[in-house]
Amino acid sequence: MRPRPRRLACHRIETAGLRGLGAVLTLAAALHAGSARAQDPADLVQPVLQNSVELEYPEDLRRLPAPPSGQVVVKLVVGVDGVPKELEVVQSVHPELDALAKSAVAQLRYAPGLYKGRPIEVVLKVGIDIAAPPPLPPEPAEPPPEVDAGEPATDAGEPAQQSQGTGPIRLRGVLLEAGQRVPVSGASVLVVPAPPDWPVGQVTKKIYGDEPEPAWTMRAETAPDGSFELRGVPDGKIRIIALAQGFDRYEVVEELAKGDLLEVKYYARRLVSNPFRTVVKQRRDAREEVARRTITPEEIYNLPGTQGDALKSLQNFPGVARAPFGLGLLIIRGAAPGDSKTYLGYHEIPQLFHFGALSSTFNSDILAQIDFIPGNFDSRFGDAIGGIINVNPRKGRRDGYHGYVDADVFDAGIMLEGPIKKGSFVTSFRRSYVDAILKAALPKDIGLGLSQAPRYYDYQFLFDYPVGGGELSVRWFGSDDRLRVIAQGPNETMTGSENQARTAILFHRLDLVYRKQDGPWDFLITPSINYQSLSGAFGGLFTFNFPKYEFSWRAEASRQLSSRSAIRIGTELQAGRYEIGARAPSVPAAAGTGDTGVYNVADVGQNYATPAIYTTATIGLGERFTLYPGARMTYYALQVKKATVDPRVRFNWQVGENTAIKGGVGLYSQIPDLISLAPVWGNPRSGIERAVHTSLGVAQVFDSVGVEAEVTGFYKYVFDRSTSSSVLMRDPVSGDIRLENFANQGTGQIFGMELLVRKALTKRLFGWVSYTLMKSLIQARPGADYRPFSFDQPHILTILAVYKLPRGWQIGGRFRLVSGNPSVAYFDSAFVQDGYEPWFGRDERLPAFHQLDLRVDKRFTFKRVTANFYLDIINVYNRQNGEAWVYSYNLQQRQLQTGLPILPSLGVRLEF
Repeated sequence: MRPRPRRLACHRIETAGLRGLGAVLTLAAALHAGSARAQDPADLVQPVLQNSVELEYPEDLRRLPAPPSGQVVVKLVVGVDGVPKELEVVQSVHPELDALAKSAVAQLRYAPGLYKGRPIEVVLKVGIDIAAPPPLPPEPAEPPPEVDAGEPATDAGEPAQQSQGTGPIRLRGVLLEAGQRVPVSGASVLVVPAPPDWPVGQVTKKIYGDEPEPAWTMRAETAPDGSFELRGVPDGKIRIIALAQGFDRYEVVEELAKGDLLEVKYYARRLVSNPFRTVVKQRRDAREEVARRTITPEEIYNLPGTQGDALKSLQNFPGVARAPFGLGLLIIRGAAPGDSKTYLGYHEIPQLFHFGALSSTFNSDILAQIDFIPGNFDSRFGDAIGGIINVNPRKGRRDGYHGYVDADVFDAGIMLEGPIKKGSFVTSFRRSYVDAILKAALPKDIGLGLSQAPRYYDYQFLFDYPVGGGELSVRWFGSDDRLRVIAQGPNETMTGSENQARTAILFHRLDLVYRKQDGPWDFLITPSINYQSLSGAFGGLFTFNFPKYEFSWRAEASRQLSSRSAIRIGTELQAGRYEIGARAPSVPAAAGTGDTGVYNVADVGQNYATPAIYTTATIGLGERFTLYPGARMTYYALQVKKATVDPRVRFNWQVGENTAIKGGVGLYSQIPDLISLAPVWGNPRSGIERAVHTSLGVAQVFDSVGVEAEVTGFYKYVFDRSTSSSVLMRDPVSGDIRLENFANQGTGQIFGMELLVRKALTKRLFGWVSYTLMKSLIQARPGADYRPFSFDQPHILTILAVYKLPRGWQIGGRFRLVSGNPSVAYFDSAFVQDGYEPWFGRDERLPAFHQLDLRVDKRFTFKRVTANFYLDIINVYNRQNGEAWVYSYNLQQRQLQTGLPILPSLGVRLEF
């Protein structure tokens, strides 16, 4: 079920004309007559215009030899109060006509749009056709004004004359939002005389009782850029009162000297507002997954336990198992972490989290939305049999230059964004300083040296610009994590590779994205190149280096066939080369922990290419039933030289005003991991792994209490899984007889139920309860017993809530209760050669995991900046959660290895 929308992008062009010598335009019902619009979502009621506005063609433009004409298109957001905001001219004619059209649109007032009976924000585009009237003759030059040395032409002591707003400009200013410095348009600015004994400055105290009727009153309305001006204001002390929808009353006393022009800049403080503003955009190419859960960074920035990282919040959704030690593994509906894919801007991202999942590798403040699809995903996505996470970056802001600087106990970062002519940019950088903290905190006599790390950094640069009627985006980003630990005894004077451990994980990527809408068609073309590397060493036992160079490509064409039908066709290509350089001991298949004494050395490389073509259709059968059939054909050209065809179908049945039933079934394929295919440790003859997804869900909205509930049942059957094998084979390279190590012989069954109860976003409260009941079983080879998967967690419960308190305070909490992971208890061992071989005992589970996280925020809003201080405490009551059993050398004794203790994080963010 989709989260309750707060903003829908209807992408509608509404037109009106500006013609005739009178040059007066009325923007009224004509804006809504005959408009061509894309398909509106069900249950959406468009905003209705309530007033009209007149525009007059500027006389100075009429005196030009060729007065400008054309269509000005203004993009706006109709707020829940019916007031237009975030106005942007997306199609220009002339700077003066653009400003005139933008000012007129800002004065429009609407009855707000509704979705399922609730007010929402709606994005519209208003097109104004301006036909130039006949040009006027040039205005004759005026003679120089006569100067009268006698009495002045006006008497400042006559308020009756001044209240008409005539004469010279005496007050000019601009009204901005405090902390954000963005214009506040459509605000009323009132000016009245102030008592002589009032001091100059902002009025912060409330005035009680009846005030006397002012001797005169003047009024102005702020333009789209927040500017205002008043003429003929009398000399002396004046009260300036700014009133704007959604903002605190701003009042200030100024003194206007005789003959002066007073220029001011004021900052209005926004009222206590919903801190979890959800932005849900209805796109023409949107497809309805059975259990798509969409979340925006604004919605979960302050969730406890995430350190403000939007991507970490995914671990709170139903169907996501808890990773041990808080690692950033995404275990979706019982599938292995490598079975799920994360896409960022139409291409797969190789690494989602930094070391220890302290933060994500892409700044979540640059994200527009995050789609979590645990199963039955669209044919646009392939090479995965688990789930999909689809992340879309946003464009930079064009209402001025903004950014922030933030820091906590783990890292510090900076972000800057703003306009570049018609386009925009966003750039960000973040680096950790955990390495410096650990070096200072760890005692020098423990024999553990940190010569490098753990440390990480990431960077992003995004640029968007309109080109050829479409939008061109350039995205360059990357990440680098490094760690080196030296274990040195007190009597050792030198260190070598045998007492060092090091790892390095990095990637760098460059994307180009071009999107264009042409009538009922949508086009997408996006190439991408990236380099990634994984390397490390652990003593003298194991070394590895896996560099990878990749080019990826995606192109799509979508067409809206009718109000209830559409089709999308796309192609995708992943091609490149990977190399494997490694040295590791040989571990016999299906054996215990004994060492063979033999080392395998690999130094191989291989090219790969995986082209695919896919399609998905939208077919409306009646008014309430929609079918989404699709298919994907993939050819694994250079690795396994096999093709797959994966048909998929989903449906959405709106059985009632607030009730929907959704379901789907489909076939999914993926190539085994590199180790399974490696010539040395794996089996180059391994084939494709497959899975069948089935799911059925019911979603219900309870309007009376503002609650959404969703229940989804699912079953996945996995076959041709690559598992360990002790069968002998002839090596395809050397011709020697050896173990095949891996074969496509495993099967799996994953089934369960997910429940999500979500409190609708209100002015102060937000939260949800998610529960998963699930079993994940795997059969390693035909005839073997089904055993629980390593991360099989039958019960997963998450409860979280955030509440906004007065005076900028906010508090939130998250509680999790999760079944322990499966484990096998050793009850005895036997000494063989160089070590002990275990005798496996009974199956068991680790103790249940439970943990409480809290977060407290305090926000200060100043004129030009906003400061947010927060305290995020993980594991408040310091629960010692068991993560693994650690055995003695002879496997006779064991001790429970626990996870993270209580971990407070104090941070601050300064936004401008």
